[in-house]
Amino acid sequence: MHPVLADAVFPLAEHVAAVSLKEAQVSPAADTHGWNAQQVVEHLILSFRQSTEELQKRLKLDQSPSRSASWLQWIIKIQVCVFHSMTRGVSTSSSLRPRTYIPQDGPELAARLCDEAELLNKTLAESRIAFGMRPCGYHPVYGPLRVEEWRVYHAVHCRHHMRQFDAAIAYAQNHPAEMEQARAAALPLSKPLARNQ
Repeated sequence: MHPVLADAVFPLAEHVAAVSLKEAQVSPAADTHGWNAQQVVEHLILSFRQSTEELQKRLKLDQSPSRSASWLQWIIKIQVCVFHSMTRGVSTSSSLRPRTYIPQDGPELAARLCDEAELLNKTLAESRIAFGMRPCGYHPVYGPLRVEEWRVYHAVHCRHHMRQFDAAIAYAQNHPAEMEQARAAALPLSKPLARNQ
């Protein structure tokens, strides 16, 4: 995996791999934006997948995005790609919100996270060959991005959500009764997470 992605994905995967099934299912208080630890990881997986699908579409068409970035997209892209910062508390797009999923423990979640990141990494390497320094895909928030900008965006995004993941786990560990309730409630109601959500 490219070092820019690896330096963010692998430390997060180590955190994720250490989590139990029960810890991953507790939905924390509103101050951690309400997602349990698994939902944070599912969000990142969906983000990797959405980017991979956009890049694969561009590779198939052999077509760089033709739209230019708006002033707002340009400013936000600078915040992420230059200053390596994301605004906290901003609502995510509907397509990246984890809806239904099969409850999993840390090792399973970490493996899925790494698999999706590796697929994105492979697609970015193919995009470098096909597009060179030109934009190789269009992000709905940041506009057209080049390969290195996609890598930086996903690295910053992983680090941004590591804090949220850690807060959800800390909440779960401090509320053992909720851990048991969450596990019991989640198992019979779970459904597979659709590939194209």
